[in-house]
Amino acid sequence: MLTHIATSSAARPLGIPPGHACLVVADGQYAGRAAVLYAASPSTIRLVWSDGPHTTVSAPIDVVADAADSPFDAFMSRTGDIYLAYTVAASLDLAFVKLTFSGGAWTVGSKVTVYNAEDCFYPSVCKLSSGQLWIAYTRLSSGSYYVSAKISLDDGATWGSISSPGDTLTSGSTAAFGKMVEVNAYQYLVYTDGGAKIAYRSKPNSGLVWGSEAVLATGAGFNEHLDVAANADGRMGVAYVSSGGLKFREYSGSYWSGEYTIDSGAVVSPAAAYRAGEAWVVYCRSQENGLRPAMFARRSGEGFSTPAPFDPRKADLICLLVYNAAVGSYQDKTAEAASADTGDVLHSASGALLAAVGDAVYCGLDAPFNYLRLVLSAVGIGGEVAWRYWDGQVWKSLAPESGAWHFSSTDRDQLLWSDFRSIPGDWQKKTIGGHTCYWIMIAATVAFSTAPVGSRVSAVTNLNAFSLQR
Repeated sequence: MLTHIATSSAARPLGIPPGHACLVVADGQYAGRAAVLYAASPSTIRLVWSDGPHTTVSAPIDVVADAADSPFDAFMSRTGDIYLAYTVAASLDLAFVKLTFSGGAWTVGSKVTVYNAEDCFYPSVCKLSSGQLWIAYTRLSSGSYYVSAKISLDDGATWGSISSPGDTLTSGSTAAFGKMVEVNAYQYLVYTDGGAKIAYRSKPNSGLVWGSEAVLATGAGFNEHLDVAANADGRMGVAYVSSGGLKFREYSGSYWSGEYTIDSGAVVSPAAAYRAGEAWVVYCRSQENGLRPAMFARRSGEGFSTPAPFDPRKADLICLLVYNAAVGSYQDKTAEAASADTGDVLHSASGALLAAVGDAVYCGLDAPFNYLRLVLSAVGIGGEVAWRYWDGQVWKSLAPESGAWHFSSTDRDQLLWSDFRSIPGDWQKKTIGGHTCYWIMIAATVAFSTAPVGSRVSAVTNLNAFSLQR
């Protein structure tokens, strides 16, 4: 279920790629309640929550009003308390806020400064089963970036001296990013360093001294796009991006697997998770024309499944037909609509997508969808179009959520409905030109003086960030 939560003006509304921002209460009366933290603006972090089946969300709660427009991170206890770490605007201090969950409601606590002697970025929060609360973070010191970690022994009320960085776990480089996780009563910090390696350090929960660095991979292109997940059986999965694409390694509790290549393309924001004992990785694949679909792969046997769209309603169209009223014919341009070639989505009779009144473009998928991405090689002038869907009897008009658009710009993110919940319940499949789909018909109602020509038409979104349920 795709449900619209909010429109944000922040640079990274969901925090670190992939971000720990979608959190679920595990125990108690409200088990299953989902809480989502998001940056509503460059300075404001808010919370909304939803109970199953998650078709509606609560009114937003203001949590932080002094955040930098920079990634944050959060952790939820099994009973619903939320621990939030973020960078403070202007000062770039590292700060912490606890949200206490009681009686079905979250109460926002006071801000606590964790570290204020240097600029801080990219926090990662982890509460251990021992009760210790940790924040790993990146700090900038004398032109070099370090990954450090601080501990609180009183559930975040104090963090030691605010002028002390805590444990410094890397030696300083041009870039450093870390993620923290607990596995089998051990604490792991996995990090990339200088763009040249991904490594980790660990210690037992009861210990005070971190072990030596262990390198997982070397090369180039390592950055903040990494994630770590733990399974109940003691396994730990690490997904990361390098110049060679999306990679994965797994620790069994005794030894590390080899390096798996999941996707050799341009990838951002990998998120790792275990579901029913299987390792899953969800990520964004960058494509041409601003398209960035969410993809997934899961470990099967000794390898990973072939990556597939995470949501088939956010994928390339299974059929695109162009109809020319003058000759009364449909032409199938599905392959052209999905290709990177320019100026090839058109009807041969008119040399355009639409030209005269009655011309139409039909965009089809196997399931109802709410978005189209349209890229043109030639914009339309003078004409107008209507947007319609089939209700089983007639073509019904719809008013796109993102407003009217008459092929008058070179590219368009056309939001038809705000979310899946808003899609009309009477939308039905129809067979056109031998293809049975849920169709969006875009029909010319006023002739174009200059007709538009298409290059790319897709239901793939330009996904900037996401957060898996934790």
